[in-house]
Amino acid sequence: MSNFNTLQQIAEISLGLFGFSSILIGLGKSIKYFNLVYSFRVQLLIYSSLGSMFGFLIPFAVFYDNSDYNTHWIIVSSLMTIYVIIGLFKFPKQMRKLRTSYPELFPLHIYIIQTGILVCIFSLSLSILFNILEFKSNGYIILLILYLIQSTIAFVRTIFYRA
Repeated sequence: MSNFNTLQQIAEISLGLFGFSSILIGLGKSIKYFNLVYSFRVQLLIYSSLGSMFGFLIPFAVFYDNSDYNTHWIIVSSLMTIYVIIGLFKFPKQMRKLRTSYPELFPLHIYIIQTGILVCIFSLSLSILFNILEFKSNGYIILLILYLIQSTIAFVRTIFYRA
């Protein structure tokens, strides 16, 4: 992995989003009184922020030596693929349920954008895993930026669009 400065900046942004989501939880209502919409948005914010932080830390753990970059990329992309699969099984299904009760808070275009971002992350991680991308580090940085975009959308929707 050649550009660790970019990874460091992504980690700092995701840490800020994650920290702010923790403040939201702490200063918000008590957890038993969270409504479903707020709870979903905070979960998505935390998931996406942790995804970019987790994604930032993996290369430092894996690329500690210069032995076999292909094996390192398989490890990194496997872990990110597993993480995004968890999100794909959880969040689109939850959002579909919330759309039935709160269609004005979960319009179709938001559902498509947020689910589409997860699908793009999944596609990128598989492309890295199966050696389809020539410039894996660039694809990986785009993957982390997509997590930040997802976090930002969840952040804005949590703060400004109330149920």
